[in-house]
Amino acid sequence: LHSAVQANMNTLRVWGGGVFMSDEFYDTCDQLGLMVYQDMMYSSEEGHLPSASPSQADELRQNVRRLCSHPSIVLWAGCNECDAIGLVRTFVIPTVVAEDASRPIWPASPWGSGWAKGVSSLSSLPLPGATFLPNPQANSTTPLEVHGPYLHGSGFPTVNGDAVLQRFSPPLPVQLSAVAPGLGPGFRSTFVSEFGCSGFSSFESMAPTLAPAHWGVHGGMPPDSCSPEKGTWRRCVGGNPMAQRNYPCDSLTEAYFGEQGMRGTDEVGPEAFQRQLYLCMVAQALHVKALVETQRTSNVLGTLIWQLNEIWPTGGWGSLEYCTAFPPPAPGTCACIDDFGGEDVALRGGRWKPLHYWFRAGLFGDVFATCDQE
Repeated sequence: LHSAVQANMNTLRVWGGGVFMSDEFYDTCDQLGLMVYQDMMYSSEEGHLPSASPSQADELRQNVRRLCSHPSIVLWAGCNECDAIGLVRTFVIPTVVAEDASRPIWPASPWGSGWAKGVSSLSSLPLPGATFLPNPQANSTTPLEVHGPYLHGSGFPTVNGDAVLQRFSPPLPVQLSAVAPGLGPGFRSTFVSEFGCSGFSSFESMAPTLAPAHWGVHGGMPPDSCSPEKGTWRRCVGGNPMAQRNYPCDSLTEAYFGEQGMRGTDEVGPEAFQRQLYLCMVAQALHVKALVETQRTSNVLGTLIWQLNEIWPTGGWGSLEYCTAFPPPAPGTCACIDDFGGEDVALRGGRWKPLHYWFRAGLFGDVFATCDQE
């Protein structure tokens, strides 16, 4: 959370596919002045949609009562990426409002069309005794809230990524919207509450989870055979540990660094792995930088990155790295390999990727300069 503030962030979203966070999380947000967009713990994934059961009602009531005293929480949202017309409208939102009617409520994240009735049209505060009805989702050139865009790495078979290299032209320099009437805080705007680009973490995070023989983005062995399993997930067979690292980075490295950057992607060893991971992280930063620059000139006046922190060393979305415990560390520290010789050194988790340094340097600043293709 301190790293978020240092990177000029003022709002974090606790998404509905995760968990209600600890008291310490919200206490720290209160102290640091971070605002929290709080989803209820429901999501569009199978098995994570609401059911109007006594146990779920108790969970909602208990957590809203526990958290409602925190000034950092500025919004209750019904769910993540789900249909807010059904039980979210008739069960989740009314249960939340019965415990706390002092905050704005939102049907779901994202919900581009807002409320039809049940809340103040100015503040989104719930109206006493109202029946809640979201406006149906509709195509709009300026929705109130969206998720995306996302760029998933591809080019090597993994449980999430496409084995086929999905080439794209990097948005460098970016194509910016001309400043014209209709842009600015006085006009209808869009809030992007999720968007991002996948990328690996540093050698210090990745290497301790792999045998030295696998220190390379392609794992130092033949690729797995990965077949569709459910949704976007694939079942990978073959034993290559890099197949389990969510998303590969070949497509990003090729797009931003060309053939020269792709040389040696099958190599293994400390120097090779460090080089491969560094190129991937810089490519992630370049792509997110272009997305933010484009958003800031198209009346996107709210921008939340997906995601802040990694939950394990993988090809993920975060700008803060996971603390790799190897061997189990003392509380608050993380033991990692020093100088590749097997000596243990205590390092804190939450190391910054290049992207996070760029957020701090100005990308999430109030004002920054950029250049377009003209």
